[in-house]
Amino acid sequence: MDTYTLLKDIFHTIRKDYAGFEEVKERHNPSPALTMLAEAHYNHKMTPIMPLQAVSQYLSNLRDRNLKFTMDPDKNYQPFSRGFYVRRCVEGLFVDEVTSETRLQVGDKVLTINGQTPERIVSTLPNPLLASDIPEREQWTGYLKLADHMIAEHGDGTQEDIVFQKYPHDLPKEPQFNKKEDTVILKFSKFESSEDTEQFLQAHQKDIEQCKRLVIDLRKNIGGSEDGYLPLLGYIVKNDGLLKDIYGDRTIWTNYTETNCQRSIDNLQPYLKSEDADVKEYVQSAISYYEQMKSVGWVKGEQELFADGETCITKVGPEDVVILIDTWCENEAEQFVRIAKEQGRAKLIGRPTMGNIDYLNPIKVRYENYEFTYPISKTDAAKNGNGVNDKGIEPNQYIPFTSSELKTASMIDTVIKK
Repeated sequence: MDTYTLLKDIFHTIRKDYAGFEEVKERHNPSPALTMLAEAHYNHKMTPIMPLQAVSQYLSNLRDRNLKFTMDPDKNYQPFSRGFYVRRCVEGLFVDEVTSETRLQVGDKVLTINGQTPERIVSTLPNPLLASDIPEREQWTGYLKLADHMIAEHGDGTQEDIVFQKYPHDLPKEPQFNKKEDTVILKFSKFESSEDTEQFLQAHQKDIEQCKRLVIDLRKNIGGSEDGYLPLLGYIVKNDGLLKDIYGDRTIWTNYTETNCQRSIDNLQPYLKSEDADVKEYVQSAISYYEQMKSVGWVKGEQELFADGETCITKVGPEDVVILIDTWCENEAEQFVRIAKEQGRAKLIGRPTMGNIDYLNPIKVRYENYEFTYPISKTDAAKNGNGVNDKGIEPNQYIPFTSSELKTASMIDTVIKK
């Protein structure tokens, strides 16, 4: 498939088939992606990675991280990390996490990237690659991958020209337990299975039962599985109840266009070869359903629960529960935060979450060695203009990001001193 046909199909999909277009249409701007690739063709500099960069930048402007465009790894391309992450505030752009890059430390200040100051980059970008108008919510990872080097100022005042390296993708860390005075802190960077979470909790059950305050740290949690937070629900519910009642409103709207239905059928077809009779029967039923729904348009329905709705959630743990949240709390972790806020028992401290839970039921589309993912359903809240896209879930106590936070565990300290 040629690049122009690929772009045309993706642009059409966003306008006609993507569940969130009505909410993001004011930010829909294909021009920079088209210009970028046209210039590459004209200057004979077109490479297989350029469509990945162009489409990724186009999607980032829509500010819905459910929209994804990836390229299959090969000998010329491997997904990579820069080995560190940065964050901006009124004081400047700072390194806020280091994973592999040994030349940097948390707290180092970024003076320039490819010769331009962060402030200059923000003011001159032709297309908002940073995916936010709020400095502390900006997403610099993609921009750093396009750059070659930066000047960093270390804590001792010395400056260093950091020529970027490519490191393996960073993986989520294992759950972490910590105890400070009468406070127990549980940190999750990803929710795996309910069995994994239950095993972790059991290992620290005595401390959790005896603590006066429980802190659940979800500031950097990519989500994972809703099933993974099931054992934690008892610590945030106000009273005992059933999962179907505690979860909250599950009303969704699904866009049954002909394209969405056909793509759903195409994704199901391989499972017809399954030797499991139950799987085969389910797939045949689903395919028949999508055939019937072709071109029906928007249909109201109910989101399926990740576990039996009759599952009893029993209130446990101390009454004083705090959940730490931040921009990089997203997906399934964000659903957990939403439930916690609706329950009203736990106090949310930090900064608004990513805002990824308005859209769901993703479809994957293959374009040779590329894959495009987009959701075809939206929540009732999103449909009625009450979604969290580009805003996130607000904390009960907001703590703005400053560089001083990088030198201390200030958010944890705030909770303990409360």
